[in-house]
Amino acid sequence: MIKKTLIFCILMVLSSKMALAHNPLSAMYYFEVKGELGILNVSLSQAGLQEALLKYYSGTDFSLLTEVDYKQLAVDYIKENFHLTVNGDPIYLENGGLKLGNHQTDLKFISSELPKEFNNLDVAINAFRENDHHQTIFSWSLNDITDKLILKEDNEYRASVVFKYNKMVVQNRRINTNYLWFIAIVPFFIVGRKLLLSPKLNQKKLE
Repeated sequence: MIKKTLIFCILMVLSSKMALAHNPLSAMYYFEVKGELGILNVSLSQAGLQEALLKYYSGTDFSLLTEVDYKQLAVDYIKENFHLTVNGDPIYLENGGLKLGNHQTDLKFISSELPKEFNNLDVAINAFRENDHHQTIFSWSLNDITDKLILKEDNEYRASVVFKYNKMVVQNRRINTNYLWFIAIVPFFIVGRKLLLSPKLNQKKLE
């Protein structure tokens, strides 16, 4: 009974991952820290990739592209729309490859050099935002600890986090409060102006 339950749970996890990868409205980015470098795995539906490329490269005649050209176009699209900074320093995607499937597309990249310690991270993934209601699941694996972020329209497909005990903690966006000082000062300015003018007005009335 226990063995059957365990197998069922494993199948449920695998099926949920496959469903996310095949979902044209979602993409999965899995970034794994491997020493001084990182490995980024991207999984998404073939339909979602095709729709995004057609919109992003609207001036390109896809019927004239070879399979090699198409794959290179997809790789370039992912790299151009992936922005990651760690401790304030930009991290770039370097060597990459793509595997096309009937329903799912997988890409793999090696990143530029990573720092030894991780204090904070900023990520922005603009890929596939051309597709309506798209969301990206960004996973970060560090020292066998994996955390996930959901990037979507509501957060403009970006997030900022700090690391605590190798885990990501999302930072709330800072609100520019400079204008609040102006709003707070206005009433005092109006009241002060009235107080300054009132003696002059009373003096004029007496005259």
